[in-house]
Amino acid sequence: MLRGSGTGLTADEVARRAVSSAPSLVQGRAQLEQARAGAAQAYLAFFPRLDLTARYTRLSPITQGTLGGGGITPEQEAGLRALIATVEDPSAQALFDINLQSQLALANFSFPVLLDTFSFGAELQYPLTDVFFQVLPAYEGAERAVDAQEAQIQATASGVSQQAREAFYNYARARAATAVAESTVATIEAQERVVQSAVDAGVTARIDLMRLRAQLAGGRVAVERARGGTATAAEALRTLMHESGTGEILIAEDLLAGLPEVEGSREELIQRAYSERPESRAIAHLLRARDRQIEAAEGSRYPHLVLDGQFSFDNPNQRLFPAQQRFVENYTLSVILTWSPNDLFAGEERARAARAQREESEAQLAQLHDGIRIQVTQSYESYRAARLSLDAAHTGVEAAEEGVRVRTEQYRAGAGLITELMAATADLARAQLDLVSAAIDARIAHTQLVRAIGADGPYDVSPAR
Repeated sequence: MLRGSGTGLTADEVARRAVSSAPSLVQGRAQLEQARAGAAQAYLAFFPRLDLTARYTRLSPITQGTLGGGGITPEQEAGLRALIATVEDPSAQALFDINLQSQLALANFSFPVLLDTFSFGAELQYPLTDVFFQVLPAYEGAERAVDAQEAQIQATASGVSQQAREAFYNYARARAATAVAESTVATIEAQERVVQSAVDAGVTARIDLMRLRAQLAGGRVAVERARGGTATAAEALRTLMHESGTGEILIAEDLLAGLPEVEGSREELIQRAYSERPESRAIAHLLRARDRQIEAAEGSRYPHLVLDGQFSFDNPNQRLFPAQQRFVENYTLSVILTWSPNDLFAGEERARAARAQREESEAQLAQLHDGIRIQVTQSYESYRAARLSLDAAHTGVEAAEEGVRVRTEQYRAGAGLITELMAATADLARAQLDLVSAAIDARIAHTQLVRAIGADGPYDVSPAR
């Protein structure tokens, strides 16, 4: 059973299926998409801001006054012309007539009343100083936040993978325990037949047969319990892989195959874990993001130099006098320098908040390193002990098998007791179970150590197709 069937699942395959379907990774991918959207939004701030406007306005009618304060009546005009006609000098008479015409035109002139106004405009702004002091560090911080989220997804995948691997090995443990229990029952049944023959021949007391049958009954109970444990472990495994089904899950992995040595001393592995664990890399990226956030907050305190260009196409145009009902284009180019004491104090408070967040992240990294040191140390020592335990379990099975063989031969020859044979059988069952536990514990310890030092990735965290 521990050698595998050659077909079926391995721990790596189970981990891959669990990672591809884990809900926690769906959540992680959504958070990564949010971080990427934030970085893209920060990148857009490098481009000039373009605002386009279009407006139509309908004004209420008004009565416009005349430029001269009022019009000249026909009677007044006739009187003035009669007076000019009395002038004897022709040149003076012509001059007075021209002056009268001008006065008449001026007195009767009124400004046009335009009720419909149309305006189309465009404004282009580029914040010169903000690009260097705020936009650039904010964008770099957003990029580091994306890196941190990608590393965090790898950390989540690592946890899911480890859980799936342990579930796979526990399922293998349950299957192997069931096989041991069934093998023990088969051995006792064979012994029962031998004892039954001896009882029938009158060379063995019936009490020996009754003792053996009691042991057989206990063995059958152990088989049923082991089968129940296998069913439970199988359901847990299917749940982690998010697969349905009730059929038998085959194991392809050779659980008794040799395990590789993990190179490096314990301290070297701890230092390796500090740099390679995805959780550590995530916080390292987050610290760099905090640094950029501090720079962006501090940059908001400085004066803002902005290039501004505006273009308008208006009807009527306000620059024309008097107003005319036609479209006329205008443009303006400006260099604007602004600063507010409010920006100074608000920027300093934002920078202080960002510094506090960085200190929090530093504390999280120190706490993580403490946990990594403990986890690597435990995994390292557990793996060493598990390998020794596995070697001892192999020796124990060989000795127990030889013990059953010898006690069986002795009993058949009439030189042994049934209790001795029963004890030897029980010893073999325990030795086989010890081997199962040792083999599974060694596999789990190896995966825990590999994960502890950050050597289990990277994982494909793309959605399952």
